[in-house]
Parts: sequence; C-alpha cells; structure tokens
Amino acid sequence: MQCPQNSGSLYQNYKGWFSTVLLAVCDASYNFTLVDIGQYGSTNDSSVPNNFEMGKAFEVGSISIPEPDRLLGCNLSLVPYFLVGDEIFVLKPWLLPPYPGKNIKEEQIIFNYCLSGARRVI
Repeated sequence: MQCPQNSGSLYQNYKGWFSTVLLAVCDASYNFTLVDIGQYGSTNDSSVPNNFEMGKAFEVGSISIPEPDRLLGCNLSLVPYFLVGDEIFVLKPWLLPPYPGKNIKEEQIIFNYCLSGARRVI
C-alpha cells in the first residue's frame, strides 16, 4: 500500500508498514458475507472491533446472528451460532475468541488450537 499524501503516520501499523485494517465475516461455506475496510493501520488492535461500524452493529443487534439450531448427527439440544475471532477480540454472546494468556490449562490450549483451525480455513 502506498501511504496517502499528508497522512503522516496514520496508516503506519506497529510493524512499520503502511496498511489499512480489514474486518471480514465469512459463512460456513467460506463466502464473505460482511466486509468493513478503512480503519487506519495505526489503530490499536484492541480497539478495532469497537471502531468498525460492523462491530457496533453486532453490539447493538442491528446485525443478527441466526437463532440456535440443531446440528445433524449431534445429540446436543440446540447449538448457538457465533463468530470466531482471534485474540484481539473479547468474549461476547455472538463472538468466540481464544482463551487469553500463556499460562492456561491443557483443555484451553486444545480449545484454542481447534478455534485457530477454524479461523485458518477462512
């Protein structure tokens, strides 16, 4: 990316590159369903979800997640739908990030590994 003229360091990320932040949602069939682009590269990772219109819309419920449903071949009653995020996100009823930190239990490490696998596919 070329830095826009007269933008100073707004587009410079913490690695020193010029960038624009992209936040995207994909469905279970790997199709992009929502895309929000445009935050400055200098935006702190932890504030990205709250600064994007998409994050605000999920928070207030103007973008809805499907109601819980049954999984084929599964004995569980109802399973909720949710978005899978990485470590910059915080736990929400509609968003599942990994367990934070390095000193976590073995079950949490396994969970994080599986969650990471779901994100890597997209």
